[in-house]
Amino acid sequence: MVVVQRNEITRTRILSLFAIALAVAVVAGAIAGFSGRSDAMQLASALLAVAAIAAVILAVLQLYAHPKRSQVILFQRDGDVIIATNALHEGFKLRFLRDILGENVFAMSDEDRARWKGLEPDGFYATLYVRDVRKVMLMRLCTMVFDDVFFVDRSDRWEHHDSSSTAEPSFSKREMPHLKSWGRENPS
Repeated sequence: MVVVQRNEITRTRILSLFAIALAVAVVAGAIAGFSGRSDAMQLASALLAVAAIAAVILAVLQLYAHPKRSQVILFQRDGDVIIATNALHEGFKLRFLRDILGENVFAMSDEDRARWKGLEPDGFYATLYVRDVRKVMLMRLCTMVFDDVFFVDRSDRWEHHDSSSTAEPSFSKREMPHLKSWGRENPS
């Protein structure tokens, strides 16, 4: 598996858009002068147009497969923290956290899983249960691997760290992710 840095993803998106624009120009040029060319040039123009159409298809697939922002919510309960993420398809991030935190990661009970099940309609899944880890260290690890890090304490105070452009955001905002189920049933 190849891990792509955040700025590489943006460059890939820009290159895909340029590839689409160039391919459209090639197809338009091939169609515009097709009838006035010799047979060999018509064949070359047709092959270029086919290659350009294939490039458009590949670039559109690349844009479609562009990963969405990975988000994590850290729910603090006394000395414990529940980590919920929307990036289950990026399991390497969760394995990284589990390997670093090691003996501080515990299995969630069936009651805990049922309590955090309400986040699933919003696209978040409770994945790790961590004990006795300092908030600063956990926040630093999460900002290294996730684009958006949300933290909520027991008194329902939210912090949002946007680390999509840097792994060390210099400030946090007082906002929470768009959770439809949060107002009805606060699991913490």
